[in-house]
Amino acid sequence: MTRSSPLRAPAVESPGAAGSVPTSRTHPSVEIRTLRTVEECEACVALQRHVWGFEPTDVVPVTLLHVVDYVGGLAAGAFDASGELLGFVFGVSGVRDGELVHWSHMLGVRESARNLGLGRMLKEHQRAALSKLGIRRVFWSFDPLMAKNAYFNFNRLGSSVVEYVPDMYGTTMSPLHLGLPTDRLIVMTLTSAVESDRHQPPSGRLPLLSPFPREGDQPLDTGGGQRPPNVLIEVPSDILAITQRSLATARQWRLAVRDHFRWALSSGYDVDSVRRDAADDREFYVLRYSGRGTKG
Repeated sequence: MTRSSPLRAPAVESPGAAGSVPTSRTHPSVEIRTLRTVEECEACVALQRHVWGFEPTDVVPVTLLHVVDYVGGLAAGAFDASGELLGFVFGVSGVRDGELVHWSHMLGVRESARNLGLGRMLKEHQRAALSKLGIRRVFWSFDPLMAKNAYFNFNRLGSSVVEYVPDMYGTTMSPLHLGLPTDRLIVMTLTSAVESDRHQPPSGRLPLLSPFPREGDQPLDTGGGQRPPNVLIEVPSDILAITQRSLATARQWRLAVRDHFRWALSSGYDVDSVRRDAADDREFYVLRYSGRGTKG
């Protein structure tokens, strides 16, 4: 069973395909396009369970995947040459502050296909498709403790923070939620934005917020009324590994990062970028003081 829709987002397909809108980083053996059939939507449900370990009640069902583009939403997949679904992106469109916007609810890639750049290809497809529909802003949420996602969202996609939400999804059965509160950063980017690898975070020592400061760090006293131009918030380089070793330590990270972000966003800081210190295996959000308070 296939479908057609007057409001369907345009497919971003392989180079040379009729009516395609190629991405800037097209993998020669991968096609990015709208999910077309019930069978492809069923494959997407199976992939959700593969990526997140969801229970049946937590997945986006076949019925919604199959109809969302009728009203300007998006359900698209990355398919290999054999037709296997390697990754997908799903979101819904709606109105925020009187403007048509999009909520990007899920983006997942099969474990065996990671590090192929499929996440970037899917995001580029999403931007091109939504821009064609006249949608200017895209929102989504992610776990602030996931350093790789943070780097991708800020340094490559140029996202900006909208809000920090404690325990946004409550307790779930997903093993990737680690048994921790599901805190999330809500971020936004423009469909007109261009991905970049050239963003250079500020270097050198900066005032630091961390539950585990090290020798040579400059811890910031948030009760002292200081507002330095730039502040670092440390997050673990691999929260999954920490959780496997000690759930108590992972919980310390969660609660500390929650407090640090809520202080920073309410004190007029914006996230500028993510900085990696590979030699010391450390990851930091770099925040810039703007004077504009954000919900947190």
